[in-house]
Amino acid sequence: MPPSLRRYFRHGLLPQLMVFEAVSRLESVTRAAEELHLAQPTVSTQMKKLTAALGVPLLQQHGRHLRLTPAGEALAVTSKELRELFVRLEARLAALRGNRPELVRLAAVPAGRHLAARLLATFCARHPGVQASLYVGGSAEIQGRLALGEDDLCVVLSSWQSNRVGVTPVATELLYVYAPAQHPLADARSIPPAALAAEAFVLREPGSAIRETLLRACALNPAQMIVRAELASNEAIAEAIARGVGIGLLPESEAQAFVQTDSIVPLDVVGFPQQRHWGLARTRGKRLSVTAELFLRESLDGEKSSADMEHDALT
Repeated sequence: MPPSLRRYFRHGLLPQLMVFEAVSRLESVTRAAEELHLAQPTVSTQMKKLTAALGVPLLQQHGRHLRLTPAGEALAVTSKELRELFVRLEARLAALRGNRPELVRLAAVPAGRHLAARLLATFCARHPGVQASLYVGGSAEIQGRLALGEDDLCVVLSSWQSNRVGVTPVATELLYVYAPAQHPLADARSIPPAALAAEAFVLREPGSAIRETLLRACALNPAQMIVRAELASNEAIAEAIARGVGIGLLPESEAQAFVQTDSIVPLDVVGFPQQRHWGLARTRGKRLSVTAELFLRESLDGEKSSADMEHDALT
């Protein structure tokens, strides 16, 4: 072993690194102590021992806040990777320890159920010893379930972020205005939003986020719109558009099956596609199970990789 690496194998260094990871992430010895269920002096002592072992300052005091030194920033990256490595290891070992499989409890609002199902399928394929549940319900119901601890994480729009609920972004969805394939505007380019005012629309129910997105992006007056149908699901809207009922706003993923059969087409409307951001919600301050935390981190990493691949393909 190279002499330069021996310091990393000293007794007690791993706990010190885990304490440092919490301190660097939370920027507070007090909050790190609370999260780790340790006394504050114990955390301070661990930080002093780690600094002495590595021979370089890691933290600087700026008023009431702690700031990382350049060495601290480098160590923060490594300690985070190390923590995630042990989280993955623990999840895999947990499935081997006993007869009861690990369970990830996921919930989603209706519009996010496809993303939720995809994330769960990917995770379960990677970890055969894990079981998963998915509950789909309205926004108020999902909020209640999360508050009661009935679900570990919930797939919701990023706008859910609040003092009680933290949302980690995991996916961005594109929204296009779709029309029947034979619509007069199907081949038009750079259609001004005002030109849609004379069109018949198929819309989601009043108050739905996707309906509000359409009205806002096109600056449409609801009282003057021609609304042919109000439907409770995106699938029903896609079917209605394909049958010539009107035009409507849909997520790209839910329209693809109809686009591939040449039933509907996206219109080239100025200002579109709009973006809708999805995330995984959790109750702030509540510790996730090892498996749920692993699911959160792998979902974030997986969606980032998918986005990078799509970007590379476009460029």
